[in-house]
Amino acid sequence: MMAVFVAVTVWGFGNALAKYIPLTGPTLAFHRLWLGSAMAFVLVRLSGRRVERRALRLALPGGIALGLNSMLFFSAVKYTSVTNATLITTLQPLLVLATVGRTFGEKVGPRVVVPALGAFAGAALVVLGPGAHGRHGGAGDLLAVGALLAWTWYFIASKRARVSLGTLEYQASVQLVAAVTVTPLALGLHQGLTGTSRSWLLVLLLATVPGGGHFLVNYAHRHVRLSVASLFNLVTPIAAMVSAALMVHEPVTGLQVLGTGIVLAALAVVLSDRSGRGSPGREKGTAPGGGASAEMGAEPAAVPAVDPLAPLDT
Repeated sequence: MMAVFVAVTVWGFGNALAKYIPLTGPTLAFHRLWLGSAMAFVLVRLSGRRVERRALRLALPGGIALGLNSMLFFSAVKYTSVTNATLITTLQPLLVLATVGRTFGEKVGPRVVVPALGAFAGAALVVLGPGAHGRHGGAGDLLAVGALLAWTWYFIASKRARVSLGTLEYQASVQLVAAVTVTPLALGLHQGLTGTSRSWLLVLLLATVPGGGHFLVNYAHRHVRLSVASLFNLVTPIAAMVSAALMVHEPVTGLQVLGTGIVLAALAVVLSDRSGRGSPGREKGTAPGGGASAEMGAEPAAVPAVDPLAPLDT
């Protein structure tokens, strides 16, 4: 859970950073994903492992979803306000909560749903607290809805793939598939794939720090319930607010502080409630004793003694 918390925090920093990179959405996604892919493959080589064709096949759904999300969200903020784009994508936990029972057998009761709704209300205060800034456009809002659907798909696909793939192996594979996904559109739009040296440094920072958040979440997918991991996404607007205040001295309003308190309190309720934790079990579709538990908060003795970076035999 600490890995997920750090990840959503650096994603909030990445949202604030991406706002000021003077590149179009597809071009920014192109640079960020190819740099992230290269760094992931370097880590795989340094670890003495390699990415096999099987890993690329299992990472295909998640990679396509990540590529689409990157293009759509980076483009959305160019055509609508950052407020609208952020608020729309913040709906992701609600979509995940609606699907985890059917896809992973996770039981989500009122003790999770009610605090989740409260956390979303708090996140809305964080986003809307200072008022809408920038342009508002229906096309941008539609792109943000597409980014929301792709982001939800990415979380579900990654949870499935991590049952049988190690963290480094999946990270390299999913980044490569995502980079290949965005390349045809970026090249087809003839927008130019070069930028100033300052732009390159900012993209490198975006690929390294917020990009590292994907590694942390993909590691956590084998140890944290998807419903809980998704709720942590509501921290991202808070992190973006703090980052904007520190980087560009944007003021923080009382409504945003109130929203922050509501989000953190709601998450604390979910994480402290024993009903939100499952007993040691197995992933749906995994043989008993094989695969990681889909439940959150299992006792240490019940967690298989496996290397989280190594592939998991099923």
